[in-house]
Amino acid sequence: MEHSIDFSNADILFTDVDDTLTTDGRLLPETYLALCRLAEAGISVIPVTGGCAGWCDQIIRTWPVRAVIGEGGAFYAERTAPQTVSWRYWEDELKHRRDQQTILEAVAALKLDFEPRLATDQPFRYVDVAVDYNQQQSLTPEQVAAIHNALLAQGFNVRQSSIHINIWLGDFDKSTMSLRVGRELLGLDTQALQQRAIFIGDAPNDESMFRNFPMSVGVANIRKHLPIMTHRPAAIVSQRSGLGFAEMAEAWLRQRAEPELK
Repeated sequence: MEHSIDFSNADILFTDVDDTLTTDGRLLPETYLALCRLAEAGISVIPVTGGCAGWCDQIIRTWPVRAVIGEGGAFYAERTAPQTVSWRYWEDELKHRRDQQTILEAVAALKLDFEPRLATDQPFRYVDVAVDYNQQQSLTPEQVAAIHNALLAQGFNVRQSSIHINIWLGDFDKSTMSLRVGRELLGLDTQALQQRAIFIGDAPNDESMFRNFPMSVGVANIRKHLPIMTHRPAAIVSQRSGLGFAEMAEAWLRQRAEPELK
């Protein structure tokens, strides 16, 4: 790991999902085992993803996680009973739905020399809109910039993940909702949360997390994005995507075990 992280006081993990936990779209067994080992060690694991509500529903119901933050900070979900999931939105759910329709209309009305395609998971999104540029579509950097700039000029929030261009209305992002989860779910103010939480991610849409969480880690595939990033991870592991996540988890668990061996 390039630069070291002191995991000794950390017991909370915020983690990106696409290309941080997943590797080429798959969740490797090594990565899922790392998630399970962290949870078994008493670490509260909270995925923070631009992924859709449908994806988040599956995560909170089947993975060993404390909560999941979805659609770039639009909501978080927690399991309140074995088969019961509670959803908490940044604002009112109906307002989010109206805003989403406004964005969909703006994307459809874009005057470009190519047709932007919505992500195939758009029907399963509650709040934001995702345009596919690197999942089933392959847009050039110039095409991505054209979409980004056109929507930004209309007053929308626009962020680029490793696969989607995410568009939303509202003053939330991954970091603001993570801080809210810290207060509402974990009972921690910002300073206490920052002292106890690790974040790991891979893309420019993770910058707000790198900015607000000093103990941050990047998987190796983040290196290609560093030239355009203002806020960068404090450390970078040697492996990419899910194997990089497993590398970070191993370092964390090994460090926690060291005092017990003395």
